[in-house]
Amino acid sequence: MGISAFFRLFQPKDKVFYSLFEQVADNLTAMSKDMVEGMKSPDTITEAFYNKMEHYEHENDKLTHNIFIELGKNFITPFDREDIHQLASSLDDIADFIYASSKYTLLYKSPYISAYSTFANLINDSTLELKKAIYNMRDFKKPKEVLVSCVEINRIENVADDVFSKELSALFESKKDVLDIIKIKNVLEYLEDVTDKCEESANIIESILVKYS
Repeated sequence: MGISAFFRLFQPKDKVFYSLFEQVADNLTAMSKDMVEGMKSPDTITEAFYNKMEHYEHENDKLTHNIFIELGKNFITPFDREDIHQLASSLDDIADFIYASSKYTLLYKSPYISAYSTFANLINDSTLELKKAIYNMRDFKKPKEVLVSCVEINRIENVADDVFSKELSALFESKKDVLDIIKIKNVLEYLEDVTDKCEESANIIESILVKYS
């Protein structure tokens, strides 16, 4: 019997960590779905949209806090404690950066560009794949499906990098006011950071998969 198989004999039966991570995944996909709607046009970037993003971010903070509480309560965990901490933190970063991008779009009164919508859709695609990966992680019974989602998240991040580079180049060549350029650039950076955080989460999941599947 391998070490990882032996370790799984002593895993807690309540599966509390799997359930909490699944709740985080559900929250992130709901958040990114509403982000797609909120970033559709300048008319949809409203106070109500900002308040929705703030609510999701607070919910994610609560779930992350619950994961850390369970880490303190449970001696035996379904996978390495450090991996649980890293994954929870990286997923929380996704919510933080989605919230930040919506906040600065509204509060800085950033001029609207269509790339905001493009990024929102890429982020939504990434969180949907993260949700698949996290649900398929349970008991490490579907490693191939998890890996497929991780590869897709990496692909999406590469697309986001290309979009970011093209939009930044176009922005600097535009005749927009310098202040507006700074505002748009800041929002684009936050949006691109979200896809980076999704990739980071996928990489952590992949490393967990290698250890335990």
